[in-house]
Amino acid sequence: MLNVILDGFPDEYEGYLIRTDFRVGIQISEALSDVNLADPEKMLTALRLLYGNGIPADTKVAESGLCWFMRCGKPSEEHIPDSKPPTFDFEQDNRLLYSAFRARFGIDLTRERLHWFAFLAMLDDLGGCSLSDIIGIRGTDLSKLSDDQRKNYAELQSKYRIKPQMSDGDLAKIAEFESQLEG
Repeated sequence: MLNVILDGFPDEYEGYLIRTDFRVGIQISEALSDVNLADPEKMLTALRLLYGNGIPADTKVAESGLCWFMRCGKPSEEHIPDSKPPTFDFEQDNRLLYSAFRARFGIDLTRERLHWFAFLAMLDDLGGCSLSDIIGIRGTDLSKLSDDQRKNYAELQSKYRIKPQMSDGDLAKIAEFESQLEG
């Protein structure tokens, strides 16, 4: 297992250079969840982001490196699909994320260069800020609350829910419907 204190942050995977800036990690995460891309396009986009023009010819190595990078060098484990709704979204929560890093660490994410692994370690350590409060609200299991708490948290979850991404086709249909309403 990787010990970043002793080994430092890696800049390659099995001899292949990787792009390690946290913005690349965010872009990969966004690409992999993009509803406008088919699965093969998601993977190819993510691999191009990570490896640049030097994507390994061995697909298994390339994809293994992508998974390794996104998990911060942690060994691969059997992935069990999570049925819980997400509690964080880079796109929707970007301002809260910026503010939290600025307040907690004094880091301006628009100017700073951070390795993806360092960024996620800091993200895991955020606490006592609006972002961590909202993530806590989103992740609260309502079935474990009293009736009064359940009603309150249900309202808060509705207010702070992660809005589903819409495909370009869905957005076009909405725009067409709105124009028909106006006309």
